Amino acid sequence: MKKFIFTLLLLIVFITVTACGNQTSNENEPKSEDSSQVEEESVKEDTQGSEEIKNDEQTEEEAKEIIMDKADEVLKLLKEKNAKELTNYVHPEKGVLFSPYLFVDKEAVTFDKEKVKELYEDVETYTWGTQDGSGEPIELTPSEYYSKFIYDSKYDQADEIVFDRKEARGNTIRNITEVFPDSHSVEYYVKGTEENGNMDWKALNLVFEKDAEGEWKLVAIVHDQWTI
Repeated sequence: MKKFIFTLLLLIVFITVTACGNQTSNENEPKSEDSSQVEEESVKEDTQGSEEIKNDEQTEEEAKEIIMDKADEVLKLLKEKNAKELTNYVHPEKGVLFSPYLFVDKEAVTFDKEKVKELYEDVETYTWGTQDGSGEPIELTPSEYYSKFIYDSKYDQADEIVFDRKEARGNTIRNITEVFPDSHSVEYYVKGTEENGNMDWKALNLVFEKDAEGEWKLVAIVHDQWTI
């Protein structure tokens, strides 16, 4: 009887030792290729995510630089009345909207590239909006409109050049981003004179949006001044 009990105890000890050995062996086994691959892919995805965020920041900064440069080029062509070269900057699908005041009417006069090309030769009279104060229609030829609501000050000598200005300078609502939600704008501001109580200030906003090819193109020329 004692021999039987002793043998049974030895068997229990052997089974316990064997089980513990197998567990230790499993814990020390190298990870499978599938497991390692999953971890590597996870690390790779995290790295790519960080790079994408960084690239987005770079793209935004690069876009600002590109737009500022294009705005200067457009301003130069406007000063020179070089309509032919100006067409190269016009949005091919949307054309260019002309707004005499900062509040942009979605139905404002808009010229496609071909009409922009003839901007200074066009003798047709258009209704560009309503005159501030009187409410009378602004009925002018493109050349007349240019003199009064496009290049009506020395914008090439602007006192301030502002990218994506948010606030209006006067009492007119600034709604450029509402009409063109995917746009960026560059404002050229010329301060007023003391003899006129600084109320004769002017500003010209050049608005850009991407075309189908991802190029920043001119979609609006928005004039701004003191209004009643």
